[in-house]
Amino acid sequence: MLKIQGLTKRFGATLALSALDLEMEEGEVVGVIGENGAGKSTMMKLLSGVHQPTEGSFSWMEKTVHYKNPAEAMNEGIMMVHQELNLIPTLSAEDNLFLGREQTTFGRLDRKSMSAKAEALLQKVGAQFSPKTLCEDLSIAEQQLVEIARALLFDAKLVIFDEPTAVLSQVETDRLLDLIRELRDQNVSVLYVSHRLTEVLQLCSRIVVLRDGVKVGDFTPEGHTEADLAALMVGRDLKDIFPPKPTVQDQVVFQVSGLESGKWAKDVNLSVRKGEILGLAGLIGAGRTESSEAIVALRPRDPSTRLWMNDTPVDPKNYQQAIKQGLSYITEDRKGKGLVTSMSVEDNIHLASMDRTYPGKTKREVTTDWINKLGVKVADPSLPMTSLSGGNQQKVSIAKWLATEPQLLILDEPTRGVDVGAKAEIYRLIADLAAEGLACIVISSEIPELLGMCHRVAVMREGRIMGELTGDELSEVNVMKLAAGVTA
Repeated sequence: MLKIQGLTKRFGATLALSALDLEMEEGEVVGVIGENGAGKSTMMKLLSGVHQPTEGSFSWMEKTVHYKNPAEAMNEGIMMVHQELNLIPTLSAEDNLFLGREQTTFGRLDRKSMSAKAEALLQKVGAQFSPKTLCEDLSIAEQQLVEIARALLFDAKLVIFDEPTAVLSQVETDRLLDLIRELRDQNVSVLYVSHRLTEVLQLCSRIVVLRDGVKVGDFTPEGHTEADLAALMVGRDLKDIFPPKPTVQDQVVFQVSGLESGKWAKDVNLSVRKGEILGLAGLIGAGRTESSEAIVALRPRDPSTRLWMNDTPVDPKNYQQAIKQGLSYITEDRKGKGLVTSMSVEDNIHLASMDRTYPGKTKREVTTDWINKLGVKVADPSLPMTSLSGGNQQKVSIAKWLATEPQLLILDEPTRGVDVGAKAEIYRLIADLAAEGLACIVISSEIPELLGMCHRVAVMREGRIMGELTGDELSEVNVMKLAAGVTA
């Protein structure tokens, strides 16, 4: 069905993909893994018409093709579900689904037909919201479901998934994997790009490993473990991916009592001590992100809510006040809300602390200090954010908020879309920050991540805290029971 021969892409002096050979059969599910910057995105964009190759070629359905744009690829049955969402926020989920493929009757939009089809598609991917909902009112995970539904609508012959489960909980992930198996059974081919190695081993009949733009592995999953895949990806062993949990101090840094914020937060009570990492778990729509945004005044909260920092009552009315009172929140939407990707690394680091002065130091020296402390891999701080991998962009996002000198740092999906090597670095960074006395709340859809990093995990469902787990209670089964509302 697909045959790639010597596919190569250069961006100036940078060789992003080198002489890739790959074949796929009809109805085959092939996993593609590799670190950020390994060439996965470049390969996908070449196949879907976003980029054109420097050298080499590929044939589709036994015909050599040269797609000039994604529309040409889509017309021939190649559809890509992007990790970085490509939805128009001011349009509804339904309108985004049919954008460019609107259904008409006698020259008029056939709203009835589109609404019925949108409802069916969103139900199929497990969405719990109306097709009429504006995309700007959906969470990142819900927007991801819209992207996946759109791929199903286009009746594709090859679907390329780029990190489709990065922000989905286990329930939504299982539903998506079942959908992909259904596509396979309908002879639809799937390229599945993911940093979640368990999914790749479960789902794919073949696994392709890229490193530094070169294919270093192409094999069936039998007999291979996650550790094997991780070692191939990074070229070294990744032992003890989770660092030791730092010692928690007695001092309560932050406390919230009776947090109310519309339907998203209902009588939420939390506390975090100095040096503690508190995890927030839950399914899509549980209210984790919304509760956190209400804490830092990024969304309204009821006047009855009570907040304390170091036993002192606080009541930030806006995010600027929250920052001054020691509260900082790192959004899950790195591209849309977290960073200005057209600006330099240096300018992004200082975006939230522009009014701060550094006696005896220049702005560049302070920037260099943060780059060194967080291990950001960048040749020059004046380079734009687009020149960095996802993992390094996330480190810059963390540096941006650490520069405000917070006492409580809320990290929402801190490892979304980053590879296993970068994940290990971010885990270690968060542990180091906690060891220095920072109180942290980590929101994650990956339960193993929460169990490996956090001292305690609070589980949310429908805007409420269903329970807290600690010590021997910390297990995937217990988290899922609370998240699903199972009491027995």
